[in-house]
Amino acid sequence: MDDAVAAAREARTLLERLGARVPGFTGYLERELRREVDQLLRADLAGRLDAARAGVAAFSRTLRLGAAERLARLAALDRSLDGAANALRHAGSGFGGMFDAVKVREEQLEALYRFDLDLVERVDAVRAASSALGADEEAVARLEQAVAAVSAALAGRERAVVGAFGERTRERGER
Repeated sequence: MDDAVAAAREARTLLERLGARVPGFTGYLERELRREVDQLLRADLAGRLDAARAGVAAFSRTLRLGAAERLARLAALDRSLDGAANALRHAGSGFGGMFDAVKVREEQLEALYRFDLDLVERVDAVRAASSALGADEEAVARLEQAVAAVSAALAGRERAVVGAFGERTRERGER
């Protein structure tokens, strides 16, 4: 994620560079930059899950009706992939409104970045597993495990975001 932020930072316009010289503007610009990178990452990951879902659908079409159990498992995988992709598309950015009022420590941001990197790796594992469907009898089970790992990573990231927000509001005396 740091590489993406650095690349986005280098791509700033002249106006943004001038604005960075205005007191207080730099923090605002950094938050906007982080939001933009986070949104791009989540959109990319959702697209990768959609591609895996298309692979599941294509494989399902190759099966005969006699493979009812396998078709049911693939239908469940399709629903799980759709849910995970939508969760990524519609999740809070992690740097949105709640972090404007609440200052998040650098170590909390680093923890969120670690969750994001883990999520990227898990989504890549889903793509690889969906590409291997049909290779052997265990391919569906490997894909089920990979999708479950993505769901767990999404839940963990959500807990980290809520935890960072909750910790900071407790320090300010809010409930």
